[in-house]
Amino acid sequence: MIDAAVKAISQILSPPMRSILWRSIGLALVLVTVLAIGLQRLLSWLATAGEGWAESMLGPNSHGTLEVLTWIISVAAGFGVVFGGIMLMPAITSLIASLFVDDVADLVEREHYPAERPGVALPFGVAIIEGLKAAG
Repeated sequence: MIDAAVKAISQILSPPMRSILWRSIGLALVLVTVLAIGLQRLLSWLATAGEGWAESMLGPNSHGTLEVLTWIISVAAGFGVVFGGIMLMPAITSLIASLFVDDVADLVEREHYPAERPGVALPFGVAIIEGLKAAG
């Protein structure tokens, strides 16, 4: 097993592996960015809707205070989304990278085990389920 790990590490910076690495990183960044923007928009909308509800409950005299509170909540939500995106990046990257694991296996098998029978790729649905398990 250690021999296989050393072979894999020595091959990680080869051009085909770098291609897979950059695709994984790029797709993970896109996914995190889209999720972060959507979540920030949702939380800002909820804060604004909450401000309207609270103003109708408390009366128009509380408008200025509620507006400041809404702004603070929106900024805190933005920072929370950014922090959450940073914390989730490894899990999302592993999820995306799991989609390319068959490509990695093909490259390693071709270079280090040419005499062996090549492995069979998983169906896409099974690969997604296994990727979700690994990311979880």
